[in-house]
Amino acid sequence: KTLRGWEKKTYQVVGVVRDSQASHLGQTDGLFFYMPAGPKEQERQQLLVHSKGGDLATINGIREAARALDANLVVHVAKLEDNLEAWRVPSRIVAALSGVLGALALLLAAIGVHGVVSYGVSQRIREIGIRMTLGADGREVMSLLLRQAMRPVVIGAAIGIAGCAAVSQVLSKVLYGIGSHDPIAFVGVPVFLLGIALMASYIPARRATKVDPVVALRYE
Repeated sequence: KTLRGWEKKTYQVVGVVRDSQASHLGQTDGLFFYMPAGPKEQERQQLLVHSKGGDLATINGIREAARALDANLVVHVAKLEDNLEAWRVPSRIVAALSGVLGALALLLAAIGVHGVVSYGVSQRIREIGIRMTLGADGREVMSLLLRQAMRPVVIGAAIGIAGCAAVSQVLSKVLYGIGSHDPIAFVGVPVFLLGIALMASYIPARRATKVDPVVALRYE
């Protein structure tokens, strides 16, 4: 089979190789084909060498083999891992910046959740006093306050998980090495915020149930 390339040249297909990653990390390569090396390409060629030995021994062996062919041949030997590391640098920078911004956003979210939930419970001290005066059990009152305080937080966490799942595919392509279903994002962050909300609602609720009902009724 023959292919027609640029400048209306035709190329004969002599074989088909398996898929490989030849360009950017995290991106799928398109179709491409290998061409035979001409005089210009032979001035600078790259060879991939697979070795089971140590790095130093492999590097020295490659240089010795090159000198045996041509003493004037300039050989530069580098590990494939070092080449991949150069491609990872942009992704690492983006990941680091995203991590800092994410941590800041998580801190602000924790402060906001704590403040809103704590304030909401503290504003119901008079209501708690009325319930306690009418004979309500302290545990029942606390359970009611915790359920009502945690309900919007749980709903918000569910919405956040759904939004995270919606954008995870895009982020996984930008942040190389981060899976589309990262457990920290899907489990760790919601659990952390739920814990903050539970603590923010439990402490003032427990304090309010310990207050004398007469004092609570006078609370403004």
